Formats: sequence, C-alpha cells, structure tokens
Amino acid sequence: MNYKTILMASAAMLFASQAVAEDLTGAFSVPGEGQFTSDTSIKMSREKAGWRGDRYFATDSLAAQETIEYGITDKFSVNASIINNFDKEGLYNNDHNFEYHVGAKYNTRCNNNLFQVATTYKTANPKDYYGKHTPERWGKAVDLDLKAGLDMGNGLTPYIVYSIESEIDTSSRSLSQSVSAGIHKYTGEWALDGAVRYSWDKNNKDPKNGTEIWFDAEADYYVKDNAAIGIYGSYLINAHDMKDAAGDVLRVKDGHEIGIRFKVLF
Repeated sequence: MNYKTILMASAAMLFASQAVAEDLTGAFSVPGEGQFTSDTSIKMSREKAGWRGDRYFATDSLAAQETIEYGITDKFSVNASIINNFDKEGLYNNDHNFEYHVGAKYNTRCNNNLFQVATTYKTANPKDYYGKHTPERWGKAVDLDLKAGLDMGNGLTPYIVYSIESEIDTSSRSLSQSVSAGIHKYTGEWALDGAVRYSWDKNNKDPKNGTEIWFDAEADYYVKDNAAIGIYGSYLINAHDMKDAAGDVLRVKDGHEIGIRFKVLF
C-alpha cells in the first residue's frame, strides 16, 4: 500500500468519525439523511396547587416516552412518539394511558445563525384513561416551535424558542404559549443545557389566563459517539393564578420535574 492510499484511507476514517460524533441533544439536533434516532425517556413530576384558595394538594405523575426520528434529508426529519402516563393518583382506568405524536422538523442556517421550524400533532383516547364508557372523544392538539440560535464555536450555542399549542376539535380551544431563552454546550463527551421558560395559557372563558416561569436544565454524557445518556429537569420559579375553561381559579404553589433519557443514532 503506497502513501497516497494510506492518506486517503486516513482521511476517510477521520471524516466518518466526525460524521458520527455529532451533538444528539441540542435544540437543533436532527438525524442526517437516511439515519434514525431513538430517544427513550422516563420522567416524574409533582405539582402543588389549590382551587379558589383551598388548601394546597400535591399531584404526582410518571410518564415514559419513546420517540423515533428519521432524516429525510440532512435538514428535514419526521418523527413519531408514544407516551404512557402511569396512574400515580388513582385517577385513571389503569396504567396503560397512551398519547400519540407525529411531527416534522426543518433546519436551516445563515452563516452562524441557526433556525428550526418544528410542528407536532398530538392525540389521545380518553377511553384509555377512563374506560370504554366515558363519553369523551379523542383529544387532539397541534403545536408549533420556532427556534433561533447562534453557533459561537467550541460547541457553544445560545438559543431562543417560541412555542404555541392549541387544542382542535373542541369548544374550549385552549391555547398554550411559551418563550424560552437558553444556552447549550457540547464537548463531544458531554453536553449541558440550561434555559428560562415563560409560559402562559388562554381559553375562550378567560383571555387573560395565568403565567408561569420555569428553569429547565439537562446534562448528557456520551457513552459512545452515537449514544448519550442524560438527566433533565424543570423547576417552577414563579406562578400566577390560572383559570380553567369553566372559570375556576387554580393557584399553583410549587412544581418540579425530573427525568432520565437515552438517545442513540443509527
């Protein structure tokens, strides 16, 4: 084997390793053309709240989620998720309470400026939760995420996100919105992410609904170039009174969430 062949083989190996060793956990992450990602997570959350000044009560939840994403091109991907909400409070019919999501993402960039548009359709069958005799129909919602960020080099990416979600095929048509500002750091072996999120809700009964401020954080370790395991969580910093579709006032006192995830590219 001559030196030219050796150099070409070395360059090919270097390019291949760089193609695999990519950030799987950032806000703008999508699989490359013809590639899949599997994102498996489980999370626990607790909220303390009270109706119309009543004593506060805690509500616990536990959910597991699997998301498969496929790269149509290096910039455009489609995804599908299934979520199981376990019955922690004795409110549901059993422990098989599913949500189904399908969505798409599109990335683009201009120099070091990053942009992403993502949309998701969500649905769930109330009969999974409350039994076959419930009169409620399938719940349906659509959300849209608009993201912008700056690639500052050395794996450092500050970003902002605007999200909006609306119920469809229902009279209340509740509308949830949020704005997040965060920063992501990726080194090749680990990744850190932190963001402050401001959210607010509206419905037809009360156009001036409550607001919440959250701190979101995540830390991931790359066990292999194409696989990362991480821990993530959210903490409620502040909340104002909220109203549901019936006009009842809900006062939220405390809330937090913690979870683990495993993401792999193949």
